[in-house]
Amino acid sequence: MKKILALTLIGTMLFSMPVMAKDYEPPKAVYLEDSSNVGDPSITVAAIEEDKLVAEYMNNAVTGTWLLEDAITIGQGGDVIVDGQMTNLTFSVLKAGADHSGAAQKFANTMGGKVLNVVTVKGPATLKYSVANVNFYTPGIVSGQNIKVYTYSNGSWVENTVTEVREDHVVVDMTANGVLAFIEVA
Repeated sequence: MKKILALTLIGTMLFSMPVMAKDYEPPKAVYLEDSSNVGDPSITVAAIEEDKLVAEYMNNAVTGTWLLEDAITIGQGGDVIVDGQMTNLTFSVLKAGADHSGAAQKFANTMGGKVLNVVTVKGPATLKYSVANVNFYTPGIVSGQNIKVYTYSNGSWVENTVTEVREDHVVVDMTANGVLAFIEVA
């Protein structure tokens, strides 16, 4: 009996040590909403590949983020203005890793701000641009709210130009694809 207990404890320690070694190691999983009736398994597979809910995948949005209990939805529906030219391009909105969410929270705390969400944003792979003016759908945002958007670059957060904050939208000038933190500042 003592040997079984000792082996069980040793096994538990061995399997739990790698988990304790990282600051943030969220599970990789996609959960279908109760109302999901996709019908097409390829949509479910594509959502799983992006670590998204099916509704997030289908709407090019991120509704929840690791370590952020009150994250707002960030989506993008197209009509990106690239280097001053209106296009019909859509930038992909993907989930950022938990390590970026944690870093964004620490950064926001230094300026007395609150992280609204952290996402990875990518233009089409072949697109080269100097400035992309991207309109993000952000339900719950109101005109006049002080929203700042930062890109994670080389270990630090770099401020982007926010060109407009209006009802349910934040419009941002991006100079590169990457991880964006949407932060409300008092």
